[in-house]
Amino acid sequence: MASSFLFHHRTTTFSDDMSIEMETYPFGRDTQPLHDDGKAADMNEEKVQTGFGKVKVTIYGDRKRHPLVTFHDLGLDFLHFPAESNFQNFFQYVSVAEFTEKFCIYNINAPGQEVDAAPLPENYVYPSMDGLAKIVENVVDHFELKHFIGFGVGMGANVMMRYALNNEHRLDALVLVNCVHTKAGWIEWGYQKMNMSYLHKTGMTSFTVDYLMWHHFGRRIDECAADIVRQYRVFFQHLPNPSNLAALIQSYVARTPITFSRDESDGPKLKVPVLQIVGAGSAFVNDTVEVNARLDPSKADWIKVSDSCGLVLDDRPAAVTEALMLFLQGLGYCNPDDERGEADQEDPRHADWLVRCGRCQRRGVLNGGAPAAPPPHHAPHLNP
Repeated sequence: MASSFLFHHRTTTFSDDMSIEMETYPFGRDTQPLHDDGKAADMNEEKVQTGFGKVKVTIYGDRKRHPLVTFHDLGLDFLHFPAESNFQNFFQYVSVAEFTEKFCIYNINAPGQEVDAAPLPENYVYPSMDGLAKIVENVVDHFELKHFIGFGVGMGANVMMRYALNNEHRLDALVLVNCVHTKAGWIEWGYQKMNMSYLHKTGMTSFTVDYLMWHHFGRRIDECAADIVRQYRVFFQHLPNPSNLAALIQSYVARTPITFSRDESDGPKLKVPVLQIVGAGSAFVNDTVEVNARLDPSKADWIKVSDSCGLVLDDRPAAVTEALMLFLQGLGYCNPDDERGEADQEDPRHADWLVRCGRCQRRGVLNGGAPAAPPPHHAPHLNP
C-alpha cells in the first residue's frame, strides 16, 4: 500500500483563548518506576562546565563518527526511564548498521534535570531558553564539534532552533519534534504557573502529572499504547527533585518568540535543512505547521506520523526511523541502498505510517509536490 503525502504551508496560529483537554487519573504510588540503571557498553557520561554550571552530557557511540547532538523535553532525561527516556529507546531501536555506526550521539541534559541530579541551590539562577541554547554552544565547544546534526524534542526543539539561528555555520541539519516557536499563551501560562506552585510547595501532584501527560501524549491519550502510557505516568509520579523541574518549566513558560521567516520579512532566514516530525495526536500539530510556514520550502520537510500520539519516538519508532534515514540520505549521510531491518518489514502498519510534506519519498528524497490545504485547526478543550 502506498503512503499518502500532504504538503502544508499555510500559517496556523493558536489563539490565547485556546483550551487544553486533560483527563484526571488517580494519583497512586502503588507502582514503582522501573528505572534501568544499566548503561550500554558504548555509552558514557561527562559533566561539562558551562556558563550556568556543570551539565551532564551522555555520549553514545564512537566519537570518531559524525556527531548528533540532542536536547530533551520537559520532565525527561536521556537514560533513567523505564522506556529509557526521550532518546535512548529510539536510538536503540535503530539498527547499529544503519545509525549508530554512522553517528555519535551527544545528549545534553538541562541543569538539574537528570534523575540523579541534586537539588539546585536556592540562589541558582536558571537559564532562560536563550541561556539553554548557550549551554548547547558551550557543550559543542567543549567537545570541539566543528559540524553536527541537531535533534530536539518539544522544549528541546525550541532550544535547538534558537541555537541554529545564531550558529548556522556549525549545523549540518536540524531534526525537530513537536516544535513550538511562539511565546506561551495565557492558558499555558496559567497552567504552568499552577504547576510551578505545586512543584515548589507540594511536589508532584495529579494536576502536574496530568499536564505532563497531555504535553507528551497529546489530545487522545486513551488511543495511545497502554503500556507506554502507564510507564510514563508512573515515571512522572515519582520524579525526584520537583523543584528542579519547576525551574525548567519557569524558563519554558517565560520563553520569548523565535523570530525567523522564509523571505526575511519577519526575522532572519534559516538556511539549515530541517526535518520536522509530529504525531497525528500531538497537541502541537498546528504549531509545527506554523514553524514550517516560516522555513525555506527547498530545505524543510514536515512529517505527520499517522496513528501516533504526541510521543512519536516511542509510539512509532519505525516510522520516525525511516523518515530520519531518508532525510539523512538526502544530505549524503546514509547509504540509500541500506535495507530495512526484519522488524520493519514484518510490521503490518509500515506502509501506512505517515502523512507528510516536502522532499522525502519512501525510498529516496525528491523535490516536488503541489501544496495542499493545511489540516483543520482543532483547539483542544479544557476539562478542569
